[in-house]
Amino acid sequence: MRILFIGNQGNTGFRFISWFRSRGIDAVLLIPKQLKHIRSLPENDDLTLENNYPKWIIQFKERIFPYLSPSAKLRKISKQYDIILTTGNYILPVLKLNKPVCFFPVGGDLTQLPFQSKPLISEIYAYLYRQRIDNVNRIFTVQKDCIWAARLLGQADKIELFPFLVDKETIQKNVNVHLHENLKEKFEPYDWIFFNPARKNMNPDKVNYKGSEKLLKAYKKFIEQTKAKVLMIAALYGDDASEFKAMVNSLELNEYVSFTCHLSLPDLHAYMKLDNVVVFDQFTYDLVALGGIVREALALGSIVVSSTDVNKEDFMKSYGEDCPLLPAFTEKQILRRMLEISEMSLAKQKQVKDEAQKWVDKHIHWTARIDELINKLKQELS
Repeated sequence: MRILFIGNQGNTGFRFISWFRSRGIDAVLLIPKQLKHIRSLPENDDLTLENNYPKWIIQFKERIFPYLSPSAKLRKISKQYDIILTTGNYILPVLKLNKPVCFFPVGGDLTQLPFQSKPLISEIYAYLYRQRIDNVNRIFTVQKDCIWAARLLGQADKIELFPFLVDKETIQKNVNVHLHENLKEKFEPYDWIFFNPARKNMNPDKVNYKGSEKLLKAYKKFIEQTKAKVLMIAALYGDDASEFKAMVNSLELNEYVSFTCHLSLPDLHAYMKLDNVVVFDQFTYDLVALGGIVREALALGSIVVSSTDVNKEDFMKSYGEDCPLLPAFTEKQILRRMLEISEMSLAKQKQVKDEAQKWVDKHIHWTARIDELINKLKQELS
C-alpha cells in the first residue's frame, strides 16, 4: 500500500505520514509552498526539519484559487499512490483525483466549508464541496459536529469512528526547556496556575464557541471563596479576544489574570509541563472528542478540565474507558472543579497526573493504535 497525504492543517499529515513510515509503509506528504501558519509546518513538531525537509515531504506551488481543481502536479503525483488521505480544505481538489480518498476533518473543513455563502468564492467552494463529497470513501472522525455535518451531506455511511492520535514522546522531547525553567521560577510562589490556551470565542451562536466567559465567571467566584494563591494565564487570541480582556477588567480580575499570545507548540508545552498547572480548555456544548490542547496536555501529565463527556458511550467507544480528564460544562461545574483541584493533596495530584500519561499510552499514543488505522485503510483497497 502506497499512501499520499495532501495538505497538512495542524500538522495532521506530517504526524500520520511519520507514523506510517515507521511501520515500513511507502507514505509521502504533499504540502503547499505557500503554507505559512506555524502550527501547520512540520518544523513545528520537529525543529530539525526547518529548511531541511526529507524526501518524503514534497512541496508544491498552489494556484491562485487552489481548491477549485487539482493542479497538473497534484494529478501527476497522485497516480503513483494507491490511496489519498487529506485534511483541511484540500478535500476539494483531492476529490477530483481518480483515487480512493480518506478524509480526516479538523472541524470547519466539514462543518462550515460546505455551507458558506459569503464571500462569493466561499459560496463557489461550498457548491463544489456538495457536488464532490459523494466521491469520498471514508471520513475518520469522532467529533459530534463533524458527524452531523457528514449526515447533512448524505455521507453518514462513510463515517468511521477513529480519534486523532498523539506522539507522547515527541511532545515531551520538544518542550521549550529554557522557557519552562523561567516559568518554573516565575510561578513558583503560586499554589496553582490556571492555564487557558483556547481561543477566546464567546458567541454561543457560532460553531467555534469556546465558552470562555463561563470560565472567567467561575474564576471570579473561586477567587472570592479561596485563600489559595492562584493566577490564570489566558492566551489572548480568537474572535472575542478584546471582549475577553474587557471582561477581565469588569470582573476586577486584573490582579489574577495574565495574558499570553497564541503560543508555538514547544512554548505551549512549557506551560503545560509546570507542576502547579491546571489546563482549562474549552467549555462549549456537550463534546465527545478530545481537542488538540487536551490530548497534548494529557500526554504531558497535566490536570485537565474541559467540556468533553468522557463517560458517554460514544466517547468510550472511540477512545476507551477511564479517561482522566475532568469534565465541566457550566459555570457552576467549572467552579466545583476549581475548588476540588485546590483541595487535592500532593499524593492525589501525582495520581491524577500518572493516570493521565498511562491512559494516553493505552488509548491515543500513536503506537497503540496506528496498526488499527492501517488495517482500516487496507480495507478501503480490498
